[in-house]
Amino acid sequence: MAFSLGIMVTTLIITVVYFNEAESEQEVANVEADEHVSIEEAHELLEEEGHIIMSQSDMDQFEQLEADYNDLKEQLDDYEAQEQLTDDQNDHEIYTLEIESGMSTHNIAFVLEEEGIIDDSDELVNYLTQNEYSRAIQVGTYVVTSEMSHQQIAITITN
Repeated sequence: MAFSLGIMVTTLIITVVYFNEAESEQEVANVEADEHVSIEEAHELLEEEGHIIMSQSDMDQFEQLEADYNDLKEQLDDYEAQEQLTDDQNDHEIYTLEIESGMSTHNIAFVLEEEGIIDDSDELVNYLTQNEYSRAIQVGTYVVTSEMSHQQIAITITN
């Protein structure tokens, strides 16, 4: 019995809400039909709400400017990436090493450390000695860079 009463009360509430909502929508439709807003009034209302009104030609011009902006931004990004590569390349030391007859591995490593090609001359000497490059060093002129590993330097000067 209580369950039936609950269902009837719920149905009654839904019916009342439905008809009130329908009446409200009808009233809004009647008001909208009675009021005709001119284009100027619509523009004013939209601008008051913070909207911007543009003609089609203004919109086309805006889209072209946006495309130009995106192209320029892409070119700037490419330029900055190229500039970064150039800066990175400029950070590397390049040195022309002149190995003369009688120079020891210690002399060669010391010169390379002084020129900023290697950080620690003892490490290079140890590498050359342990890997048996120290006896194969050739007299001559070699181009070495700070980006070269000990192995690359060893191969270069033992050519």
